[in-house]
Amino acid sequence: MAKDLENKTAIVTAASRGIGLAIAEKFVAEGAIVYMAVRDSEKNRQLTEQLHDQNENYRCVFYDAFDFTTYAPMIQQVVDEVGHLDILVNNFGTTDVSKDTTLVDGDSKAFFDIVDKNIASVYYTSKYAVKAMLKQETGGSIVNISSVAGTTPDISRLAYGVSKAAINSLTKQTAVEYARNKIRANAVLPGFVGTDGALQNMSKSFLDGFLKHVPLHEIVKPVDIANMVAFLASDKARYVTGELVTVAGGFGLPTPIYGDAMSGNIKQG
Repeated sequence: MAKDLENKTAIVTAASRGIGLAIAEKFVAEGAIVYMAVRDSEKNRQLTEQLHDQNENYRCVFYDAFDFTTYAPMIQQVVDEVGHLDILVNNFGTTDVSKDTTLVDGDSKAFFDIVDKNIASVYYTSKYAVKAMLKQETGGSIVNISSVAGTTPDISRLAYGVSKAAINSLTKQTAVEYARNKIRANAVLPGFVGTDGALQNMSKSFLDGFLKHVPLHEIVKPVDIANMVAFLASDKARYVTGELVTVAGGFGLPTPIYGDAMSGNIKQG
């Protein structure tokens, strides 16, 4: 039985852990050759070598997410080695919770730095990937990892939310500009994702309070994001482009008093 991503070549940025690693694992399971785009470090070298030993479809391409000059060579290396690039997943994103707070109290320099890095990490990789995909009759698929923060205002993390909103717009623009070239672009918007790092930095009281506002009442897992990304990257989604797909268990959908109602603090009717 054919796998959904058989004979596809993909790049997944920031693929050494969390969502990125889950996407890489899902892609390989579906038959793709996956270039894990990661920073050159001993830890990442060991990880990618171990994965390659398990399955030769795991491959590595080094780049520095904070150095935009490394983006074009990253794309070119993959095209040179395989001959084509079918899928790009822009997973990298950053913020600084100590400085990325509110409009008045947040650090202005940090705001523009975070916005610049997050938008540029999608803009440059997409630019170079599309150039490569334009040379292919089969086109390609770009999936950007955005966030519900790009559509739902938060009480903090202003720069992060603004940058994700910009990525949503960039996704739609890319989709429209290159649809006639069979190049699709979509974005996945996770809610709070239960990576090891995220769970270690969140208190039980926060998680309990947050879950009151999630109708499915579960923390989103990296594999949940990976499953949606794999679908959007595959030919099963051949007629899907320019979409912002939220994977957040229904977070943001109910009335604002939903959390109080579900916790028994108020009664309906």
